Amino acid sequence: MDVTNISLKLYNPRQVLEALTENRKVLQWLEFISNHYLPEPKHVLLLYPCSTIKPYILSRSYRMLYNTLFSLGNLREKIHVITVSEPFGLVPEEFYGKRIEWHDWEKDWYDCPGLFEWWCRKHNQLYSMEDFKKCVDILSDYVAKFLEKTKDRYKVRIAFVRTYTSKLRHSHNHTHFIIVKTASKKAGVKVEFHPPKRIVKRIVEKYGKCAWDFYGVAHPYAQKYLKFLLIKKISKVS
Repeated sequence: MDVTNISLKLYNPRQVLEALTENRKVLQWLEFISNHYLPEPKHVLLLYPCSTIKPYILSRSYRMLYNTLFSLGNLREKIHVITVSEPFGLVPEEFYGKRIEWHDWEKDWYDCPGLFEWWCRKHNQLYSMEDFKKCVDILSDYVAKFLEKTKDRYKVRIAFVRTYTSKLRHSHNHTHFIIVKTASKKAGVKVEFHPPKRIVKRIVEKYGKCAWDFYGVAHPYAQKYLKFLLIKKISKVS
């Protein structure tokens, strides 16, 4: 059986787990990023959530992000963006839309909402918390290896992901937050998580719950905060 060609339409935790343990293309990528890939030194590592639309750069979330980064002028060069992805773990921005020997990020799209319980329930998919935890453990192991080996390549690490719900609570549906937070603990490498509760609260109070639920970190107010945060961090470590 050629496990390379197993579909990457992953609609429940069991399918995600199978991809993480059986799909050659996924495993090759995870091994490459955690064991072989080494980025250029930068001031800031910015971890950003993957998007439903692929390639990422075609999505609203990434257009908003890159508008924010472009507005920083020369400071942009000091920031390295890496996407947090299920099932691919981490995807550095220099690979967006790029073809390498065994993977083409322009064509090898994937659809992986399978770790979100709300999505599984909505679409009548079997949701297993046990499989979910196994997926988080596997992905966080790979991310931890990357954080550990690059601890001297960045001065600051920021995960700009969904940190709270619109009700200002943590949720197991915030998979990117959980994966990176778990990896940070495993590696013993500090990662700052943003936006903080006060920013989420401000968005909800001023624009409504749907504004945060729908747009998340791509919301203009969140992006305004991100710009301020990046300028502050770069000036502090320069």
